[in-house]
Amino acid sequence: MNEALRAAGFAVIAALAAYMLRAVHREMGRAVSLAAGLMLFFFAVSQLEGATALLQGLSKEAGLGESVMELMVKLVAMGYITEFSVQACRDAGEEGLAAKAGLCGKMVLMSQTLPLVMQIGETAFSLTP
Repeated sequence: MNEALRAAGFAVIAALAAYMLRAVHREMGRAVSLAAGLMLFFFAVSQLEGATALLQGLSKEAGLGESVMELMVKLVAMGYITEFSVQACRDAGEEGLAAKAGLCGKMVLMSQTLPLVMQIGETAFSLTP
């Protein structure tokens, strides 16, 4: 709870600073906004370390291979990174680049999920008589 309040407070203060700077120097306001976004992103990533360890423990209990859980965590992280880059592009006023970054992220996610899909298919085929 404290971490969420800290992040929200930082975001509001950064937004106000960026807004005030944009009135004087537009590019400086965008730079502050982007820097604050990066700081929030890295703060959020640092909070996920405990969740990753918990998911790895659960995967061992469920009998899933460690590679499956590692891939799932990797895919979720890739989704977050893609969304962050899309939003950063939009903040910079680059809608076209944001759309291309989103499409690229989706394509990379799809290519990375293929091993998991193959493993699920193999498991399903092994269960049929």
